[in-house]
Amino acid sequence: MTKFQEQLHRHQYGDCDNRRYDISEKHQETGIDRPAYEGADNDDNRSDSPEHELCISLGRSTQRDWLQEERDLDDSIIQRRQYDDDTIRLQKRVWELWCRFCAETKRDALELLKADPPSLKTQYTFFDYTVTTRRRYIKAASTLQTYWNIWTQLRREKTGLTIPSEVKNGMVGVRDQLTKKHKLRTESKEKPILRSEDVFELLKVLWTTATEPWDPVQLALIILLAGITGQRPGALVSLKHADVAITLFPTGRERPHMVLEVKPRNTKGYRGKKKPCLEIGIPEVPSEPCLLFCPKTLFLGLLIRKSAFRHLHISSARQLYALQVSKSAGSLTLHPADPDAHLFDISARTLNSWLKRLGEITGFDLPITPYWLRRGAGEAANSSCEISEAQQNLLLQHASGSVYQKNYRPDYLPVDFNAAWRQLKPQVMIIRMASGQSRSIDRRRPIDLSGAEEIEARANLLVRRRLKCWLKYKQKIQRKHGTLASAAGTPLYAEAMKQRTRYYTALQASRREMKEKKRSRFNEEQPVQDVIRQVHGLPLETYNVCDDVALSQERRKAIVILFRFAPTSEQDETNCRIAAVDAVSQIGPSLTSRLRAIHSSERLPGWTAAGLGNKCVTIRPLECLLCSIYGVREKPFKSDFSFRRHIRRVHYACTRCPDPACHEPLNEWWEIANHMRFYHMSP
Repeated sequence: MTKFQEQLHRHQYGDCDNRRYDISEKHQETGIDRPAYEGADNDDNRSDSPEHELCISLGRSTQRDWLQEERDLDDSIIQRRQYDDDTIRLQKRVWELWCRFCAETKRDALELLKADPPSLKTQYTFFDYTVTTRRRYIKAASTLQTYWNIWTQLRREKTGLTIPSEVKNGMVGVRDQLTKKHKLRTESKEKPILRSEDVFELLKVLWTTATEPWDPVQLALIILLAGITGQRPGALVSLKHADVAITLFPTGRERPHMVLEVKPRNTKGYRGKKKPCLEIGIPEVPSEPCLLFCPKTLFLGLLIRKSAFRHLHISSARQLYALQVSKSAGSLTLHPADPDAHLFDISARTLNSWLKRLGEITGFDLPITPYWLRRGAGEAANSSCEISEAQQNLLLQHASGSVYQKNYRPDYLPVDFNAAWRQLKPQVMIIRMASGQSRSIDRRRPIDLSGAEEIEARANLLVRRRLKCWLKYKQKIQRKHGTLASAAGTPLYAEAMKQRTRYYTALQASRREMKEKKRSRFNEEQPVQDVIRQVHGLPLETYNVCDDVALSQERRKAIVILFRFAPTSEQDETNCRIAAVDAVSQIGPSLTSRLRAIHSSERLPGWTAAGLGNKCVTIRPLECLLCSIYGVREKPFKSDFSFRRHIRRVHYACTRCPDPACHEPLNEWWEIANHMRFYHMSP
């Protein structure tokens, strides 16, 4: 037996608690020109033998100088923790503030950061400077606490030093003094919730409003999934086709029972680790009283619209509802095509803006966020006797029930304590109405600023100052390069774009501030006016937010089917569900998809070309021909500047005129604008 075989035999049959390869020093120093062991070049030891392959792998593993790699490691880098992108952005902001503070006080930023222990006077001055320079954004004491936490992270990352306990205790008083000095808010923000009846009000306005750019199918489905599953917005908008499925279960009836299965994967993380999320099943409700609340209907309609079942040769809802489960199988699962494709084509930021706008049109007092739906799901799970606390924590991805008590507690306790004290039957529905958000709905509440208020918002001192800086840089570029596009890539252009962003940010802030004041004034004055009108016998003012004239035929058909009552027989219910899915699938795609179709190489959709015929399309002044034909936007722009800006931002690519009677090739944005003006715009 060779020496290698002896060592291998000793490793395989030796002490099981200390298994290792006891390779001699001679065998460890193998290389390209040196055999791994004695006799390796003999004919008796073939190159395809197990001993030869093992020795080659051992020889290769010793070619890296692990000791030198260990010496080259940086302690601060290998100990660096993994943070979320939002935390990293906040760290950069705090570090920038720290560098500015040190520059103004003429001290080195890193040397001052290394001071051990940190001076409380320095900390007080720095955070006083931070709140003063960012007073527009720092409004609560909790934000000051967040900035302190980020500063301690930066100090640990850059110096490896921790904060002593006496400094932590001293900083409690420092934050209290700064909170009192700058009058920061100490009470927690309101935590409204959206229940099923509140969601119904939202969905009514969503489906009956056609003047907004949102996709009703996607937005309605996200609202229902958020209200049922309680998932965060980032987890919902990042769902892929691989994360969803429709499963059929045999029931012994005419058709199987369909269950929508969702498994969000982009869940919230902590230090680079994602919290686990279970797969959630949403069964269809037998004799559904209103298909508006059925997420499976919207889900199937969305997938059929996207042709996601093309690999199964399914193109209609009737083919789906005709499927059966084999007698030898317990279920039949349908997965959409393209597993890596996203289910929704919107971002979390777009979802927030759509929900906020939808809440304003509906008449809610406060701006709606996706977390309203998450808190509503948490309350439903917490108050249900069918769901345990452990299951609630799994659904909401909480470590314990204390997280819900601290961060998801309702502002209005939905319990009839008077009935409990007097031992009466609780008035559940009255308390539910009193604690819900539908009580704040008023369709007369102002939504947008008037023309005079818009002028006042632009006349804000900060807005005018930012506009002056932006126009100054714009004139510099025009004198030096002629146009803004010609200066792209230069430092002057980058600074000009920064000034433009600052101007529009200030303008949006001014508009938002005026809008909040206007809505606040309405909340104070309108109830008084309603009471006075009733006292004097005058009728109350009403306002109808719905606009049926602008609704398309496809949208009207979907509304009629989704809002109808449940049929009595099972066959009629199946036909109703089939009609609802087909109607939803016929509603036009989202704004992004339609804009993408404008500049694609595909031909004009058949229904659009047939509707246009051979006549030259005529548009109103300042109306975009491309957006009008594809149903993206029919409203004219307010000014020639906004019209040209829209062409530059959206229709910058080479395209052709979508009018079948014209079909003129257009290469530049100014060609597109001039073509609309001189060939299609009505005088």
